Amino acid sequence: MKTYDVCIIGSGASGGMTANVLTKAGLDCVMLEAGPMKPVSQFPTHRIRRWDLPGRGLKGDYFEEWLTQTGFLADKAKEPYSVAGQDHFAFWRVRAVGGKSLFWAGVTPRFGPEEFQPLDDFDAKWPLTYEEVAPFYDRVEELIGVSSTVEPVGAFPLNKGLAPFVAKPAEVEMAKACESLGRGLKVIPIPKAILTADHRGRPACHYCGPCWQGCDSGSKFDSLRVFVLAARNTGRLNLIANARVRNLELGKDGQVRAVHYFDTEKREWQEVQAKSFVLCAGAIESSHILLNSKIGNSSGLVGRYLSEHLYASVGGHLPQLMGRKIANEDGSGAHVFIPDLTKNWRGKKFIRGYQIFPTGGTGEFTLVGNQIPGYGKEWMEAVRAYSTAGVSVLFQGEVLPYKDNRIELDPSVKDDAGIPVPKFFYQWHENERAMFKDMIEVGNEILQKAGAETLPNRNPKPNEYGHSIHYVGTARMGKDPRTSVTNKWNQSHDAPNLFLNDAAPFVTAGNQNPTLTILALALRSSERMVRLMRDNTWKD
Repeated sequence: MKTYDVCIIGSGASGGMTANVLTKAGLDCVMLEAGPMKPVSQFPTHRIRRWDLPGRGLKGDYFEEWLTQTGFLADKAKEPYSVAGQDHFAFWRVRAVGGKSLFWAGVTPRFGPEEFQPLDDFDAKWPLTYEEVAPFYDRVEELIGVSSTVEPVGAFPLNKGLAPFVAKPAEVEMAKACESLGRGLKVIPIPKAILTADHRGRPACHYCGPCWQGCDSGSKFDSLRVFVLAARNTGRLNLIANARVRNLELGKDGQVRAVHYFDTEKREWQEVQAKSFVLCAGAIESSHILLNSKIGNSSGLVGRYLSEHLYASVGGHLPQLMGRKIANEDGSGAHVFIPDLTKNWRGKKFIRGYQIFPTGGTGEFTLVGNQIPGYGKEWMEAVRAYSTAGVSVLFQGEVLPYKDNRIELDPSVKDDAGIPVPKFFYQWHENERAMFKDMIEVGNEILQKAGAETLPNRNPKPNEYGHSIHYVGTARMGKDPRTSVTNKWNQSHDAPNLFLNDAAPFVTAGNQNPTLTILALALRSSERMVRLMRDNTWKD
């Protein structure tokens, strides 16, 4: 059996970055992906609209219903999972080469100094600083093409890169309200891995639709087109699709020697051997593999400290935008945001903070009709007038890392290959409840300041657990092997030839979207792997 230099498990953002670095350095790699290799022509960007969905996106979660119709999601009948308690946990798994990077919104804020080294005393701090990661942020932003935030705000650092997106009319109006509120809010362009100019052979965005539905032009970064295909073109990456990994196997020397996977097409078990291994399956699935492997867990912390983001939103309509000319404003999502400035007012109500996305505009559909009384021509004219005036304030806040928020193996439930599935134990605590309450208060204050008309309040409540899809933690990094799973290079304390380059090693969730930080840490880790392998050692 061939022994590769490196086996990479997962083809999403972290897997793609890892393959890109290692193959360019001349290493012989193999990549295992649980889903199939789908051509760009199969991306459902313009193929499925809301009115094509069985429930019109009105029953349950619109995103889930839409993505289920695409055929890119894991089949829950074949790959189930379980949840302890009454509350559901939404576990999203894209099954295709490129992973969830195919369907993300492209938002790429950096973690700032206070995310890596929180100012409060809750739990642990990262074993590295912003200054250590900043040079890698710079390189990732140039590599994948990120629009700039133009300026740093508070503790939020500047994103470097391409020209920013221009604020939409509704966002201009909302920015005035936010900045005149007296809370010290500052509205700036949102950083996105979506091109505002041609970059590295990829075309600028032409605003054809919501970016989370996929991008057939390649204007938005995805791992498939920017990294995986380029790595394969080097001739040093063997991409094996439809390979659902069960476990890693240790050799007599205590190093990982092989990985066992289930070929979902041939319905048979296979093995791959390598000198080193990199888990890039996502925070939850990488730890799921470790738990099934019974390795890398001398600390007992694999699967623990699972975290994500808390969402809240309020909405209304601006009279000054009613009845205006309908414009194409549903492409690329929000163009502005407000970094975390909650320290200006949060006091002792809660710790950490949240981002604010004040946005609006004309989309491809409106849901205002069932909130406006009447019928006939007058009702239709009112719906049309309101359709150009919608605004919303979305909040994304940090969920604290709690040790008991975790996954465990569920021996009573197995997938169709006989692999024990992950079981979720997850709850928000008082800090999250206080933060959500503050979000709603601030959102309503912004709408009132903007002069928005608010239609009947629907009693806002937090989204279900897991809704953010920003899963982090479960194999946290640290200096002490007794209290962490990896070191600050994403390297396993227990098996030095094993690395976790996804979000599993995150110590905190921050309030920022995690992908840019995943990419920066994967770049940093992969370059160190190259140095170590060339020196034939697993220590600096």
